Amino acid sequence: MKSKVDAVDLMILRELRNDCKRPMRELATKLRMHPNTLLQRIKRLEKSKVIRKYHADVDYKSLGYDMHAVVMIKIKKSGLEDETLLKDVSALPEVVALYAVTGVSDCIAIVKAKNRDDLVRILKAVQSQVSVLRTTSYLILVTYKEAFEFNPLSNILVKG
Repeated sequence: MKSKVDAVDLMILRELRNDCKRPMRELATKLRMHPNTLLQRIKRLEKSKVIRKYHADVDYKSLGYDMHAVVMIKIKKSGLEDETLLKDVSALPEVVALYAVTGVSDCIAIVKAKNRDDLVRILKAVQSQVSVLRTTSYLILVTYKEAFEFNPLSNILVKG
């Protein structure tokens, strides 16, 4: 069942997306709402799974993960039906994201590694999967925008 989301909900989502640790009173003041109304709306958004989780933005580079790569994965013809392939690859802790895609490759893995040896170990683990035919890796040299920065709600105006 799809949840009804109105303009006020979108403003709440935009603000939570920008800073989910902001005190409720401060957020209510900014949105010109009563704090209880705000809290009820947030709970409804959580219950309806519009808000799925709250995240911390961790700087993994400061934790030693200096290598960031995109790994294109070509799999056997029946590979996409093999759910264990995706589970085994996605279970690797260094795999940030894993997508089934159209085009030359069948899957794309976004990987963070501490160094070249670590990346080689991860690539070997991916390549060891029965369904994997080959991988093509691209090292990310410069990041201009991270996935967590995606916020299409940023152009929604605060009422007032």
